[in-house]
Amino acid sequence: MHNHYLWVKTPVNDYYKFTQKLAYLKLPILAIKYEKNEVYLKIKEADYAKLQKYLVSYKFRKVKDIGIYQLKNIFIKYRELIICFFIGIILLILGSNLIVDVKVIHENKEIRELVLTELEEAGIKKLTFKKSYRYLQKVKEEILDKYPDKIDWLEFEVKGMVYNVRIEERIITDLSKDTKKCHIVASKAGTISNMRLIKGEALVRPNDYVREGDILISGIITYNEAEKMRVCAAGEVYAHTWYTVNVKVPFTHNIDVPTGNKKYNLVWDNGKNQTRILQKRFAYFTSNYKTILKLFDYRLLLETEKEMVRKQETFDEEQALQAGLKKAEESLKVKLHSKDTIIDKKVLKKSVNNSTMNIELFIVVNELISTEQEIEEMNIEGTDNSDMGNNQGDN
Repeated sequence: MHNHYLWVKTPVNDYYKFTQKLAYLKLPILAIKYEKNEVYLKIKEADYAKLQKYLVSYKFRKVKDIGIYQLKNIFIKYRELIICFFIGIILLILGSNLIVDVKVIHENKEIRELVLTELEEAGIKKLTFKKSYRYLQKVKEEILDKYPDKIDWLEFEVKGMVYNVRIEERIITDLSKDTKKCHIVASKAGTISNMRLIKGEALVRPNDYVREGDILISGIITYNEAEKMRVCAAGEVYAHTWYTVNVKVPFTHNIDVPTGNKKYNLVWDNGKNQTRILQKRFAYFTSNYKTILKLFDYRLLLETEKEMVRKQETFDEEQALQAGLKKAEESLKVKLHSKDTIIDKKVLKKSVNNSTMNIELFIVVNELISTEQEIEEMNIEGTDNSDMGNNQGDN
């Protein structure tokens, strides 16, 4: 059992007389201090009653407990505050480590239910504590190993108190049903820049020049110059291609300039049509919208109308040239694939005709030129017969 120590004090007029009486009692005094006509004693709690009994002429008063008893008194004094603090800590720990929902994100209901069942068996379910990263990875690997024919990819995402489990279903293609045989050929002429081979036999390399219709990736697989099998070749082949673009740029053109005036309007959007609450608008303006309420397919929008005025601006020759370059690039991009990029452009010729600049541009594009072409099956029987006839004639 721990000894209970405390500090007590009493007013003292004659310090030496007091210490003599204290020595006469033979009490174990652990510490003594004298400050401003008061004596402080550090004693055992059991000796406090003896001081009061035998030294009745002194008014002893407890100052404070020491050690664990001091903490006990502090707790008793502030117990409501301390209890609330610890309850708050517990709730914080629970809030940051408790899972209230587990969502499996996939459109296939069967796959969702399958994964949810596996997660519940692993203890990953509602109203349970968060698992460690290592444990989640272990469960992930176990599910992937158990269903290699159904699940291709699985990942845990922790958002607050919710597990989002994202999965990708494995789609197994029956290759025995894939009877299509094809080459990848060039859709236009160019110099090969780079390629990505997926299936088939590459017949070109970077820096090779190819013409339209040339085979880039063959669907006929050979080994030691002998045909082994036929597949539908797959891959992407890019080449540097060339275009000549002619544009006309007027020196005088109109530009829209904002006045700084704005108007606001409420717009009801039912998914098909928009109805404005206020019909009064600027004569010429641009608008942008912000959704302030959404209910199913219906939205209430805040429309900001910015008044514009149309002004006339005149280009000098350099400005007209830059505008022509931009116009040519934009017109060409409409014809290109989203994966194509313009890598260089050069002015071949420019001329000024009254109020217009005529520009002829040479543009180099890194373009996806690969396209699929079916392999025409040869008449094996007819070829063999022809060869046999030739051999007989030679004999």
